[in-house]
Amino acid sequence: MGLLRDTIHQLERPAILLGNGINNLENTFLDWKSLLHKIGGEKLNFEGLTYNEMYDFIEMHSVNGKELKLKVCTYLKSPSIENLQPHNQFLNLAQSKNCPVLTTNFDLALETSKELCFFKTENKGFTRFYPWDRYYAQEKLKDPTSGFGIWHIHGLTRYHDSIRLGLTDYMGSVEKARNWIHKGEKRLFNGKNQGNWSGKDTWLHIWFNMPLIIVGLKLESQEVFIRWLLIERERYFRQFEERRKKTVFLSTGNDRKIDNFLRNLNIKHYTTISIDDYASLYL
Repeated sequence: MGLLRDTIHQLERPAILLGNGINNLENTFLDWKSLLHKIGGEKLNFEGLTYNEMYDFIEMHSVNGKELKLKVCTYLKSPSIENLQPHNQFLNLAQSKNCPVLTTNFDLALETSKELCFFKTENKGFTRFYPWDRYYAQEKLKDPTSGFGIWHIHGLTRYHDSIRLGLTDYMGSVEKARNWIHKGEKRLFNGKNQGNWSGKDTWLHIWFNMPLIIVGLKLESQEVFIRWLLIERERYFRQFEERRKKTVFLSTGNDRKIDNFLRNLNIKHYTTISIDDYASLYL
């Protein structure tokens, strides 16, 4: 884990935004395109469509769209712990540095690789559709930024209603987050570094108050919610420059097409020496 370990050291105690790349190391689950074929049929035409849009079309044409997410969950059951060595090694590093982990993954492969407990914060507005106040850790945290925990940004298989698959799902997440981020404030974004705003007991408090390393996530245009959140993060730091936290994107070097997006958000792009070796990001 040279690059990730070195970057964590540079940023002291950052949060880590983890994408599906870690699952690809051992082919832990089906890739997104294969998963959509499983629930929508082999004849799907992806031309000109993002995966999010394709899911919406599958749901639109299905007899019972509500069952689709349950079906997805059956394909994301965690494998045996013997097949989760990369996940275990990644968590060893995150835990040793006391780094919160925000993941876009629905599966519980990380949690399966370690014996972690399921906790809730003091947030009183729980909903199965947006369980943003639930996390896995070794012990209960004082607040989301206080230590290691695993937070699922796009939902998790424990609550099938929560998983964000379609563009419609992502727009719902944007609407909910925006209401919290801008709710009742005379000055845009004010209070995000304090304990009295609507998102203080959710992973959003981590998002606005800690350095951030992004790894295993391509940040392509279909990552609507994450890209919007990164824009909101930069807007916040521009308004309160003294609160700015660094953001770093790690990749193998094959993701240069998003460099313009990264530059506009002051996100540093670090790459591995072995640009074709995805494992070198983690191992």
